[in-house]
Amino acid sequence: MGCGKQGVMQSWFTFELDGEMCRVERESSLGTLASFLARLDPCFSHFAEHDPLLAPRLVVMGTLEGDRHRFRIVDAGLLLMPMLADRQIWTPEGIRNAEPEHPVNLAFQEGSFECSGERLDTILALTFEGYYRPDLRRQGQVNDQYDAIVTRTAHVPAIRETAVQVFASTEQLRHEAARKAERSGEESTVWTGKKDIFGDRFTRQLFRLPEGRALQYVDGRKRRFFRPETIVDLIKLNREYPAAAYIAGGTGPGRFALLEDTAVDLISLEAVKELTSILTTEDHWEIGSAVSLTQTAESIGRECLAFNKALRRFASRPVRNRATLGGYLATAWASGQLAPLLMALNARIRLISADGERDAPVSQFYAGKGRTILQPGEIIRSILIPRTTEHALSTRGITSRLCDVYTVAPRRTGCEPYATGGFALELRDRRITKAWLAYSGIADAPVRAREAEDFLAGKNWDESTLIETLAILNRSVDVTAPGAGGASPGYLKQLVGTLFQKFYHQHPRPESVRPESLTATGEFAKLDEPFFHTTHV
Repeated sequence: MGCGKQGVMQSWFTFELDGEMCRVERESSLGTLASFLARLDPCFSHFAEHDPLLAPRLVVMGTLEGDRHRFRIVDAGLLLMPMLADRQIWTPEGIRNAEPEHPVNLAFQEGSFECSGERLDTILALTFEGYYRPDLRRQGQVNDQYDAIVTRTAHVPAIRETAVQVFASTEQLRHEAARKAERSGEESTVWTGKKDIFGDRFTRQLFRLPEGRALQYVDGRKRRFFRPETIVDLIKLNREYPAAAYIAGGTGPGRFALLEDTAVDLISLEAVKELTSILTTEDHWEIGSAVSLTQTAESIGRECLAFNKALRRFASRPVRNRATLGGYLATAWASGQLAPLLMALNARIRLISADGERDAPVSQFYAGKGRTILQPGEIIRSILIPRTTEHALSTRGITSRLCDVYTVAPRRTGCEPYATGGFALELRDRRITKAWLAYSGIADAPVRAREAEDFLAGKNWDESTLIETLAILNRSVDVTAPGAGGASPGYLKQLVGTLFQKFYHQHPRPESVRPESLTATGEFAKLDEPFFHTTHV
């Protein structure tokens, strides 16, 4: 693979496209994979029409994340071309042609899905990723897997039924492989996806994929694209090219399209090992700023349930597969769903520059009006999130910690939220020792309700405390920004109290770490039911 040596600029690179090596020369650094494919072959002409919400052009990317090989569904219209070096790309057309007898292809050869051929391509790509996901095991996860389908011109029940059958078959394969691996004590490699249990053409090529290497690419307009491997090299580039734009996941290339007529240089964070890893200790997680939201959820979501919940309302899976936690914070999105939760989790942001490191709570990172405390030459290195294990809490004399997040929006996904509330309480028995109440969407930056937090400290967690807190929230929390879609200040003011009320009713007791269901929907839908029961093995 042509990724070059440190200090050597090159005008070409290669990546795998549908199983074959593809060489790219002098292609614009700001050009997307979708536009490249549309020019490459008439069978990809529909890639020219791209809308990240209504018409995403989905492909499957093969990538190495740490020591784990993964297939990730991504939007070709949100991938800048130099980001493909060292990667594999499978288009729906390539998936069909490479292995016609693949279970995903067979599942969609017949059946009435009541959608166009292009929409069927989207469904096939989403199903392909789901087939290889080692964590896709329960019925409720199907909704999240297919949340990129926002059209009504599809037979969703038929799609869901077909998908469940496909995912059940791969889960059975995984159980059988784990049972065989148990003899050698390697069953964990099966469940984490570190072992190739499929042995088909797709995974054989995936598991040959090397680690991402340094790239220094120059396009036909003399724009430079750097992909350093270490944070030392990153800081050197930062000093040498202070006007360069940083890019991590690339889910916001709209701002790069505005730079098409400029000679802006780009610095990618994707291969910087210190920024693409997650460190887990007994007390906290340290999440590199270039780690995707999906990877973050896979690492902390089982323990930090609220994070998974927040992501289910955040964009779509193809976007979450690329968007990074550091990129999200750097955009200073005033109504973003994750900031209130990060504040409630008492997270801190670690910043680094040539002058050294510093850190700050998430609540102090935002400076209002789309600004942050980032200084010139400074980048987000990582986000530190405290863990709430029994040991971590007991060392501080805490018996329980309640944390949850709630979002109100015009629809479930793919829209600007009206408001989000992130709440957390630390308790010693029934008495609150510390509280975090944070909101986004009501001001020009996410904010904490400090007066209400101070009031809650020392109070018992009961309904009388709730009522008094609601009065304080109503008096002390100001709505200073218009809501999404023209939501009125009065409505947003009402949400400030309503979201906290919901937090109380789902966590009425100190031991209610898992939220209590307020409806019977989950019970009827059997969202926690697995695709495959081990008793059938």
